[in-house]
Amino acid sequence: MDTKISTAQYFKMMNDLMTTQQGKIAELQSQLSAGKKNVTPSTDVKATTSSLKLSQVISNQEDDIRNLQSVNAGYKEEEAIMMSMVNMMIRMEDISVAARSDTYGANELNIFAIEVEGYMDDIRGLANSRDSNGHFLFAGTKVTTLPFVKKADGSVEYKGNQTEPKLELDTGYKLPLSISGHKLAGVIERKNALGAVTSRVDMFKVMQDFVTALKANDRDGVELAISELQTVSRNLNMNLVDNGLRQNLVEERRDISEEKIVIYKGLLSDARDVDYATAVTQLSSDMLALEAAQSTFAKVSQLSILNFIR
Repeated sequence: MDTKISTAQYFKMMNDLMTTQQGKIAELQSQLSAGKKNVTPSTDVKATTSSLKLSQVISNQEDDIRNLQSVNAGYKEEEAIMMSMVNMMIRMEDISVAARSDTYGANELNIFAIEVEGYMDDIRGLANSRDSNGHFLFAGTKVTTLPFVKKADGSVEYKGNQTEPKLELDTGYKLPLSISGHKLAGVIERKNALGAVTSRVDMFKVMQDFVTALKANDRDGVELAISELQTVSRNLNMNLVDNGLRQNLVEERRDISEEKIVIYKGLLSDARDVDYATAVTQLSSDMLALEAAQSTFAKVSQLSILNFIR
């Protein structure tokens, strides 16, 4: 009776062992076929956790790249707008120099005034440009507020604020999205004969006063406009330089994110992909163990009770 129980237990033990070995072999064969480890929380907690973390990091970097591409598109739009403004400022500077001379009379100056008024309206329209999301580019953080409003007296008032919107990347770095309308319009100081600042105006006030001087045939007013228009142009060109630096920064941040993705994908591959040499060696070892177990089981199964007693 005791012998039968021991034999049954032995058969069960051998059967369980072979089943386990067959399962391990099947899993290794599946991994070798797919080239991926069958990583699950139950089989490899560390690898699973590592894979999930790396996948999330890669996803965050990919989000950053998409955001950076969107930001750079906005920078290029901002650049094109300011380039158009600079071109119009160059023409207005030419007009101011021409209007200063006695070559042109009051009628010609009135024609110049009409031209400058057109440029002023065009520049105000450009300053009220919207981005692809329908937000005003130069309103600061008041992106739904029309930034530059023309009043009844022809002057232009800025309704935005000086706070520049920023995009926070996954790394915590905050990237400025655009310049404010305050920075775009600039601040021009007007001084008296003693050099004391009497007032501060922006580019729209400079253009408006230039128009007034042209219509009034005011050569002194035109003379003042020459230097102030040059200051406006310098401010726009400085903003263009700043825009170029921001575009370069975006390219650098994008390169960093792309390099990180390559690194993290390599780490993820190490966590997920099969090491073929190790897997093949393990498969050979498991198959030999299974063959030995099967051989032993077959021999024991052929023994009769009489053989066992003998």
